[in-house]
This record gives sequence, C-alpha cells and structure tokens, in this order.
Amino acid sequence: MNRPAPRTMIGALATLLGLGLGSLWWALGTVDPVEIGVLHLALFLGAAVATELLPMQQPGGRPIATSTAIVGTLALLGASPLLLAAVGGVGWVTARLVQRRGIPLGLLAARTAGAWSMGGVVALGAAVDLRWTGTDLHEGAAASLDLGAATAVTLAVVFGVPVLQTLAGSVEHLRFLPRRAGEAVARSWMVGAAISSTALLGGLVHEVLGAWTLPTMLIPLLAARFGLDRFAVAARAYDQTIRAMSRLPEQLGAVDAEHGVRVARLAIGVGVELGVDADTLVDLEHAAHLHELGRIRHDDPEASITRADLAAAGASIIRETESLTRVADIVALHGEPHLARGEVAVSARIIAACCAADRYGPVPGDEGQRQEVLVRLVRDIGDLEVVSALSRVLTRSDLPV
Repeated sequence: MNRPAPRTMIGALATLLGLGLGSLWWALGTVDPVEIGVLHLALFLGAAVATELLPMQQPGGRPIATSTAIVGTLALLGASPLLLAAVGGVGWVTARLVQRRGIPLGLLAARTAGAWSMGGVVALGAAVDLRWTGTDLHEGAAASLDLGAATAVTLAVVFGVPVLQTLAGSVEHLRFLPRRAGEAVARSWMVGAAISSTALLGGLVHEVLGAWTLPTMLIPLLAARFGLDRFAVAARAYDQTIRAMSRLPEQLGAVDAEHGVRVARLAIGVGVELGVDADTLVDLEHAAHLHELGRIRHDDPEASITRADLAAAGASIIRETESLTRVADIVALHGEPHLARGEVAVSARIIAACCAADRYGPVPGDEGQRQEVLVRLVRDIGDLEVVSALSRVLTRSDLPV
C-alpha cells in the first residue's frame, strides 16, 4: 500500500489545525458577531479577487497572498470564520479561473482553512480585552480597533505565514526548520508588515469610512507592491548579469553548454541538504555559475593549466566587482578543495564536488559507474559529508550520476 507523501501529510495536518484554530471564534466567544451588508461584502469579495492576482514577494522570499489583508480586515470587523473562508476561497478560485489555471483541491482546502483560521486568531487576541476607540467624528461614528486582535493578526501574518510555508517546503530537512523559519521571516517581514498593517488600517477606519474603506486600504498596499516590484526587477537584472557572465566559457567552447546551470542546481541542493544558511546559498549559486570564468583568460586548449590556476584566474575577475568578494573567495578555493579553509571552505568543496560530478557524467542507470564517480569524488574532494550529501541529492534528481 502506498503511503501519502510527507508534503501531503503536512498539508493535511496544517489544514486541520487551521480549522481547529478558527473554531475558537465560537468556543471563546470574545468577538462580537457583526452583520456586513451585501454591498460591503461584494466590495470585499471583489477586493479579495483583485489582490489574489497580485501576490507580494521580497527577493529571495516566498510570495504571500495579498488577499490576506482583506481577510484580516473582515476578521477584525467581527466576521465569522464561515464568512472568512467563503471570501478567501471564492477569491482564490476566481483568481485561478481568471489566470486559466487549475484548482487543486489540496491548495483550495489550505487557502480556505487559512482564511477560516484568521477568525480564531482574532478571537485569541480579543481575549485580552484591550480596545481603543477614538473621538467621535460624525453621527456618533468613531475609529476603533481591538489592540489585542490587531497584535494577533500582525503576529500571524509576519511570523505565522512564513513559518508554515517553511514547514511545508522543508519536510525532508526538519532538523534545519528553526534556522529556515528564521530566514523566511527575515526575508518576508516587510511584505508581512505591509499586509498586516493594511488589514489593521481597514479594521480601524471602517466604522467611519464605510464603503470608502477599501480604497483607503488598497492604495498604500498597491504602493508597497509597486516598490517591491521595482526591487525585484533590480534583483533579477543582477542575477541575469551573473548568468550571462557564466556563459562566456561556454561561448569559447571550453566547457559543455549549461554546465554552470547544472552545477548551480546541484550545489543549491547540496547546500540545502547540509543546512547552509540562506545568504551563503545565494553566494553558492553565484559561485557555481561563475566557477569556470577563469577559462576566458586561459582559452588555449593545448596549454597545461591546472584547476587551481583556472580558479585563481576566475576569482581575480570576480573580485573586480566589490559586491562579489565572498563569491570570489569560493571560486578561488574550489580549485584546491583539500586546502580550503575558513568560512567559505564548505562552499568551495561543494562547488568542486558538483563540478566534478557533472564533468564525469556516467551513463544513466549504470550503478557501477555511479559508485565509481562517488569514490573519485571522495578522493578528489576529501570531504565525505559533502560527497554524501551530493549522493543523496543525485539519488532524488533525474541527473545521470
């Protein structure tokens, strides 16, 4: 009998926990139920659809659904988990249909449960019973906000969402979960802060602004999205420049096509397997793309050039870009992995091992050749931990080794 995949089990467990958390809305009874008019509900639903089409993401971080701001505002206004789940689920499904994408039932359950759970988050925060109300502005209306509920929503979006995303994506490496979760929060806290503060703004001003609440919310949210998009464009341009530089040895015919891409893919897998931190993973990827760059200074195939000479030449080119100093150090040391020392030593040995594995390239499915390559790697690299991690990555991949 086939066992369910770990990711499926984690997803099912997270969905059940979300449903249980949302049920606290009724169990605690700390939130006063509120009736939301048809017009306002239609506006919130339309906003949920629109924001589902505009997820927010910091470079290096995972995307966070911008519609969380809409669900959060409804939760702060006292909407029941049933209504939250309906708005979140319908918004997500509609956005998927607009994008002509499929509707996996597992994802639908997760998104609906996530919206449902926001009701429980607000109920827990409201148990503190700390509400702030401003001065009456007109006709007895005043801005107000449950500070306990607002704090709970902020913590859920800024910390809870990245941690759950990390758990879902790190099933095979649970021993590194605390570090990965911390890195995920660090890489997405600006997005989380923008989304949660928008939800709080909606909950604060709805009593006064009514139907004008959504424009008040969405304008700063879209401004934040625009700023992050510009940041992402700059980051992509930087990465594309790195990749373009990695193509130079290929254009000379000194290495096989896509060698740098394959080595980078392997190196990231090995880095994750060994629990390398997120910043080092970025340097590792860049070094993998650029590790053959020294060949543009030694392009004579008849010349007797050692691996260490090529590594030193490549590092000297990379050092001309001040922001890539650590990358240059990794590239310099990968030529002599046995001698690598310091904080970049493991990264250098990872690059050397992945490069050698791609270069040897045994016949797919030939277990004898595969084992021979691993023995060579142990001899050449001198780091059994790195080679063992590479072996596990290769076993899970469709690469020939």
